[in-house]
Amino acid sequence: MIDKDYASYDLMEQDISVVASPGIRPGLSRMAKCLKLLGNPQDKFKAVHVLGTNGKGSTASSLASILTASGLKTALYTSPHLIHMGERLRIDGFLVEQNKWQEAWEEVKSIIKDNFVAEDRPTAFELITAVCFLIMARENVDVAVVEAGMGGRLDATNLLGNVALSLFTTISLDHTSYLGTTPSQIAHEKFAVIRPGAKALYMGGPDDVEDVFIARCMKMLAEGHIFSRECVVRPRHLSLDGVVYDLWTSRGNCFCALETRLAGAYQTQNTALAAFGAVLLSENVFPSINRKSIRDGLLSARWPGRFEVIRLNGKTVILDGAHNPDGMKALAVSLKSALPAKEDVVILMAMMKDKDIEGALEKLEGLPIRKIICTQVPGLQRSKQAQELAIIVQEVFPRSIVAIEPELQRALDEATKDNGFIVICGSLYLIGAIKKIMGS
Repeated sequence: MIDKDYASYDLMEQDISVVASPGIRPGLSRMAKCLKLLGNPQDKFKAVHVLGTNGKGSTASSLASILTASGLKTALYTSPHLIHMGERLRIDGFLVEQNKWQEAWEEVKSIIKDNFVAEDRPTAFELITAVCFLIMARENVDVAVVEAGMGGRLDATNLLGNVALSLFTTISLDHTSYLGTTPSQIAHEKFAVIRPGAKALYMGGPDDVEDVFIARCMKMLAEGHIFSRECVVRPRHLSLDGVVYDLWTSRGNCFCALETRLAGAYQTQNTALAAFGAVLLSENVFPSINRKSIRDGLLSARWPGRFEVIRLNGKTVILDGAHNPDGMKALAVSLKSALPAKEDVVILMAMMKDKDIEGALEKLEGLPIRKIICTQVPGLQRSKQAQELAIIVQEVFPRSIVAIEPELQRALDEATKDNGFIVICGSLYLIGAIKKIMGS
């Protein structure tokens, strides 16, 4: 359940922004110094490091749910948040109390003010990560499932000290100004986190990216696994209520009718990847993981904002944070599988300026889109202006109605008064803003 009383988290986030260095500043030196002054809390628990372009959050959430079902005190750290900063850290599925956040932040803030010059302080993401590592250590978690922020090699999460498994979802183009302009270049940045002698698991494909993964595992003497080569997944059932599938693994496991409440065709692969990751962790790392805890964990996993189905004013609404071409492609496949026959689609959309907007929109071609409402995320400079977004949308969908409504509440009202299946997508920031309006 999302805490409706998020004002205190918003105030803390504002305080963190004031203390932090602005923007994105890749590098580990600031974070390493901060963590050392805190007593290196990141070394006090085992960790699963989750990286990739799409599917990180749902995969991490599914694996964390399995670990909790296996009797392990499990922290889950993800980003970005949808409504408030407190969503970024859960322990055994529950939000951490705000006072624990505040106590940890006050300690981090004191260290920053006493030991860093203003122009070389950690970024906001680094400070939030440090706060969460400190809370995890204080709560004596058995394991933390930690989602990387961006990339891998220079990401603040790469300072985790006891990584049992590096788990990689799909890898494709995103954040190209920081990570590289080809999947292979991006793969080098992400696979750089693989630890010597530890386990590593990659979803798989394409061949050149797999070659980078294999080479890195060999160099680090890591136990590398490629899911697409070692596992077989057979979907059984897909609906707005979730997915059911069979899973066979190279370790001799046969899971019949695995079920998850995470909806969307892509969740078959994401949750199966989490299940195989759990199988690998059951070998010499966490022996309490078993067939029952894998099944129970997948069934209890929740991940809001990704093909999330809600009912609003009698209408079916899908909330999906897809924001790049691969994410939109996965959304389109799921919609084609879930849409009732002859059902029109009304899309409410906002996107960030730094994304491949045209490439993402093209992945939605082929859907029966009657109307697209272009909006923008309030108070976010990165958000593409609604009028500018509409120009691109009209070029890609010349036969669809394109409406412009910069004010988000009015845009939502416009979407829900129309007949049709409503899809809200384009940015996780948009999904968060919509959820605030809805009072989720």
